[in-house]
Amino acid sequence: MKKFFSLFLALFMMLSITASFSEGASKERVYIRGEIREALDMTEEQLADIMNESYQNGLSLKLYDMPVHAVLVPPADESFRMETRFFGSLNEMLLALNAGLIDGACMPELTAKYLLARNADLRAGMFEFSNVKERYYLGFYNNAELRDRVNEALSDMKADGTLYRLQEEYLTNLETDPAPAVFEAFEGAETIRVAVTGDLPPMDYTAENGTPAGFNTALLSELGRRLNVNIEIMNIESSARTISLTSGVADVIFWYLYGENYVVTDMDNGIQLSDPYYSLDNWFYIEKK
Repeated sequence: MKKFFSLFLALFMMLSITASFSEGASKERVYIRGEIREALDMTEEQLADIMNESYQNGLSLKLYDMPVHAVLVPPADESFRMETRFFGSLNEMLLALNAGLIDGACMPELTAKYLLARNADLRAGMFEFSNVKERYYLGFYNNAELRDRVNEALSDMKADGTLYRLQEEYLTNLETDPAPAVFEAFEGAETIRVAVTGDLPPMDYTAENGTPAGFNTALLSELGRRLNVNIEIMNIESSARTISLTSGVADVIFWYLYGENYVVTDMDNGIQLSDPYYSLDNWFYIEKK
C-alpha cells in the first residue's frame, strides 16, 4: 500500500513523500532521532534515499541543521519506502492534498493548527517533529544601518511588552482572524518596501479582501510607527523572496532559520538578518480525514 506525504521545507520549498507499508504492519509509534540539513541542493530522489536509509537503519534524518525527533507509524520494516516531490508553495501543496495526489503534509506547528481550525476535513496525522527550534527574522541586503534600527525597535518592543501583546492577539486564537493591521502614513518620511508571500498563515497570509494579513503585517505596522517610516508591502511568490531583496526590488523580506545553536552572521551573498522576533519548537503533520 502506497501513501504520499509532504514536508514543508525551509525557504518554502515543498516536498511530498511516497511511503509503502506492508499490510500487516503494527501501529506502534517509533521514534527516530535525527539531524537535519538544508535540502534545497538535493534532488527528490536523493532526499528519498536519505529518508529511507534513516527509517530502515535508524540513521540521522538529514533535512536541516537541527536535531529533531520524528515519530513514525507504523514501525520501520523492509516494506517501507519513501519517494519525494517538491512543491513551490504551501498553496500548491494543499491543492495536491485536496486532490488526493499526496496523503499528508508536515509544516510549522502554528500553520498546521491554523489550517486544522479552518478545515473540518483535515486532521493531525502520523508525523510529529519536536525540538525544531524554528526562528523568524527580517532580512536585509547590505543595509546594516536599517537592520540596526529595526533591531533597536524590536528590543524596545520586547522590553515594553508590545511584541508579546501582538503575539497574543495574532497567534493565540487561531480559529478567528484578528482585525487587519493599520499602517500610519508619515508625510515626507522614508518608505521601506517589504516583500511578503502570503504563504505561511498565521504569520503571513492573504485576507479574503486580497490584502496582506497576519502577525508579520502587525509587526511591520508597529515597526513603521516606531521608526517613523512608511511601509510599502509587496506581494511576491515564495520562490522570488531572495532575488527580490538582492535585486533591490524590496528593502526587507522575512527569513526563517532552524536549529537550536544556529549563530546568525552576515551571509556571503550580502543578506543580513535582524534579531529573531519569534520562535517555535514543533512541526505538525496533517492529512485528510
